[in-house]
Amino acid sequence: MTALKKITQSKYFKTTLGIVGCLIAGAVIFASGVYVGQHRAKYSYQWGANYERNFMGGGRMGEERNPGGFGQGGNDGPTGMMRNFQGQGFRNGHGLAGTIVSITDNNIIVKDPSGKENTVTVSDKTLIKDGQTDLKITDLKNEERIVIIGKPGESGMVNADLIRVFEMK
Repeated sequence: MTALKKITQSKYFKTTLGIVGCLIAGAVIFASGVYVGQHRAKYSYQWGANYERNFMGGGRMGEERNPGGFGQGGNDGPTGMMRNFQGQGFRNGHGLAGTIVSITDNNIIVKDPSGKENTVTVSDKTLIKDGQTDLKITDLKNEERIVIIGKPGESGMVNADLIRVFEMK
């Protein structure tokens, strides 16, 4: 046997090769997890970057217009939002639901159940459904209840991918 063939058939070589392969696979899996985590963080940041200004009537959390928000209380413990935390004021990362207030060319103003008005941008790629029926933005009416699934835009508006109309009861 040649020296190379003898080395490649060695038990130690096969064990070392297996360990190196596992380390490479682990590094690839770790890098994939980091990539997905960064993508999710970017999505969350874009969603919340303009949230207070656009959907809560101006001001940043903790300013006088929003008493009890972040930054209140100093060193004397949790106050404001953190004392009675119930998840209020946080946007669902998948979309929103509410009643149509107004409709323009490619924007819909939707009032959510808490009374906040949200602007939704509709594009040619937006799918609008009422049951199994496809609709256009011109088919929508004020006071209809809808659910929007989409992505946050740079300006804090929701870029709708899907709008589903629900029956009024």
